[in-house]
Amino acid sequence: MNINSHLLGDHLKSMGIISGKQLEEALQIQQGFFSDSISESHMNRAELITKSRRGSKDVPMLGQILLEKGYITKDMLDSVLAIQNCQVRELRLLSSEKLALVIQIGFIINSTVNLIDVLSLIMKYANIVTDAMASTLMLLDDNTGELVFSIPTGPNADELKDIRIPSGVGVAGWVAKNQQYVLIEDARKDPRFYQGIDDMTSVETKSLLCVPMRSKRKFIGVLEVINKNESPCFTEDDALLLSIFSHQAAIAIENAMLFNSIETHRDTV
Repeated sequence: MNINSHLLGDHLKSMGIISGKQLEEALQIQQGFFSDSISESHMNRAELITKSRRGSKDVPMLGQILLEKGYITKDMLDSVLAIQNCQVRELRLLSSEKLALVIQIGFIINSTVNLIDVLSLIMKYANIVTDAMASTLMLLDDNTGELVFSIPTGPNADELKDIRIPSGVGVAGWVAKNQQYVLIEDARKDPRFYQGIDDMTSVETKSLLCVPMRSKRKFIGVLEVINKNESPCFTEDDALLLSIFSHQAAIAIENAMLFNSIETHRDTV
């Protein structure tokens, strides 16, 4: 189950039912209804909300568009909706204290637009959220498809800075390609595990949890934690909490990068 995919289209894509191109096409069709119904830029906020509420009644659901395009069947749609309902139940079963902690941390990492500060806070709190010995944030290089180690934590973390993982290599590469989380109890027994990182750091990875990071609909990298401190391995609750946290972290990164881009442009004008 792809915990990090909150939207119907993301579920269908991650399960291989529809392609990314088909999803984008359906979303563009849906967006067209919003654009047609909310086109007046001169409206004040209250008028805009009222018009949006009225216009939204005519906007078809994403599942309806995919059905009409013939990309999915009714049975496929019902199956994925059942998965979504299951995820809602899982969220309700989470400890309220743990969920509150993740939400509070989300506010903290989104309180700054300094990119280095954002990345450092993400790494600090990723360990706290999951009680992990070490964590690593790998950002996607859009030009090469490689994953680039950002600010790793743990023993000998400096050895990993700016190290690049080729597309599809290791657990992180698999998560990036499939955009689904991976929870591994014994890394040595998983064929996706890449030994090279342990060789660089002289740290033995026993258990690990790796989740995709996405801001809005854009995939930006993966967040990985290794070796839970007080338990032999990570749990499904850890996976759900880290997935929620990674979404908040991705938004913080995108906001910081946007602010940095604006500041750089301003300095050059």
